[in-house]
Amino acid sequence: MPRDLYRRISVVLFMAICSQDFTTVTGAATYVVNDGHPLASDTNAGIETAPLKTINRAAQLARPGDTVLVHQGIYRERVAPARSGSQEQPIVYTAAPGEEVVIKGSDVFRPQWKKVSESDRVYQAPLLPALFRDGPLNPFRTPLKGMTPDNKLTLGQVFVDGRPLREVDDLVRLMSLPGTWMTDEQSTKLVVHFPTGDREPDQRLVELTTRDRIFAPHRRGLGYIHVRGFTMEHCANQFPDRFWESNSPQAGALGCRAGHHWLIEGNTVRYAKSIGIDCGYEGRDDLEGNQPTPQVTGYHVIRRNTVSDNGCCGIAGMRSIGTQIVENVVQRNNSNGHRSPEAAGIKVHYFIDGKIENNLVLDNDAYGIWLDNVYQNARVSRNVVVGNRGSAVFVELGQGPVIIDNNIMGRTRWSLDGSNRRADGLYTHDASGILFVHNLVFECQEFGSFHRKMTNRKSAGASEITLRYNIFVDNRDGHINMPYPGPDAHDNYADHNLFSVGGEFLVNPWGGTPLDGLIRKLNEQSSQPLKLWNAVSPRLSFKQWQQMHVWGFRSAESDNTRVTLSPDLVLDLEVGPSLRQLESAPLADVPLDYFNEKRNPGHPRVGPFGTLSVGNNRFSLWPNE
Repeated sequence: MPRDLYRRISVVLFMAICSQDFTTVTGAATYVVNDGHPLASDTNAGIETAPLKTINRAAQLARPGDTVLVHQGIYRERVAPARSGSQEQPIVYTAAPGEEVVIKGSDVFRPQWKKVSESDRVYQAPLLPALFRDGPLNPFRTPLKGMTPDNKLTLGQVFVDGRPLREVDDLVRLMSLPGTWMTDEQSTKLVVHFPTGDREPDQRLVELTTRDRIFAPHRRGLGYIHVRGFTMEHCANQFPDRFWESNSPQAGALGCRAGHHWLIEGNTVRYAKSIGIDCGYEGRDDLEGNQPTPQVTGYHVIRRNTVSDNGCCGIAGMRSIGTQIVENVVQRNNSNGHRSPEAAGIKVHYFIDGKIENNLVLDNDAYGIWLDNVYQNARVSRNVVVGNRGSAVFVELGQGPVIIDNNIMGRTRWSLDGSNRRADGLYTHDASGILFVHNLVFECQEFGSFHRKMTNRKSAGASEITLRYNIFVDNRDGHINMPYPGPDAHDNYADHNLFSVGGEFLVNPWGGTPLDGLIRKLNEQSSQPLKLWNAVSPRLSFKQWQQMHVWGFRSAESDNTRVTLSPDLVLDLEVGPSLRQLESAPLADVPLDYFNEKRNPGHPRVGPFGTLSVGNNRFSLWPNE
């Protein structure tokens, strides 16, 4: 019997007796990968009793409709799918149900360690070229782009017993800080200050990053590929420094390679040196053969993944048309501390017809969600975006429309070095066509919502921004900062919002209108001179803001509005009787609330919760199912 026919008959029998969580296609094959099986070999047929040893071998064999089923184990390889599936017959890569499959861009490092002087737990070992045979570059000799002169890093990473160590470039610092590493001037030796512990270095698991991708085709533009249930970690990928015009593409540990119609579901992607998942066109230049940029990119579904502890971005993509980023946990990204653009929990350009919905975006050392340079017909809805360094949501350079609704946004922070200038709830510059409705914005380091024209770039402006039915609580610099109506700031609207008492309201001149006359008029109406923000923007009380006869006619203040958020994301929201002043018809565009429940048309509420009532309200925010 021919091997291929034997394999396909065996697959049918296997699928008949095993319950799998994926759809099979008539005539399709399943290639079984099991590195732990005693007979595993890449010369096998790829069945349960004679499995393949590597995932990448299966990736070279799989054709439309086929499934690559991977059993538990640690696989140290780059998986590079060779071909596309089709709409009716996608190629599915999946971990076996209930089994942990880890794909690593690192290799185990077992050198002869030599103690450095008599220093406790500081050792060195040679970095031999043979360690890096799987990649085009030695990561420990390749500088990481996008860093500052006082913070220089390489693409290398070192892990000890699963814990990432911190790279330093000074021996004095290394000697004083356990859990750090560096290379010598020629990058031929690795020096490690091991973490506290009684075991000697040769008794510990030491891993070095040796590959710059973990799961990504060599060919650009592949489509209809499903990736489910894997853990991918340890990747030596480069920062996308001006990727749209340079040879530093957006290259995630898990990367679509300018592909289309991928389903990326239920994976954990962590400890990449740069981006966790890329889902766009990568950039103008291709480092793997100078292949042209495909004309069709995007239409992906990125769902229920955990993307954490990556050096730059969690999820990033430019020209990812029609893509849905939903139900993911995105946390602690930008661990390298990049000050350059392209660092965020989720960062997208040309996000047309896309959706970012029901994600937990938590404690990233960068902006939470960043929509940059075109965001037509996009939606940012039902996300929890809390504790990030920088604004929760940043919208830049475009004319929309975009709907930002039913989000919980707060506790934004400045960068430790002060380099991140904005830490608002919603921050926009050079951006128009924004509908911001039914959100809760609380305890931001700066403003709850801040809008301005900043540059003279094409399409720059700050117009057609609508803020309605939102709740703003205890934002440090003020609740709202809007440009005063002018040539580049027209048709802006803010009303039917609820504010905690004591917050300030600002108007700024960055829409084309000088504020000298307005400040003089307001000073004439006030018993005390107005305080100014940045020497140009008057700081107003709620009543003064309403008396300007521009915004806030039907908004309300409440001295009983408070927010408490527990570590397990249980939210207590207390509101006062002023809530009843804001019962008005909800916008037709957002008939559902944060929990995806229909709002009561007879008693609609401000904020993201349709059941909000006077007094204390308790909501469990995550998981939001």
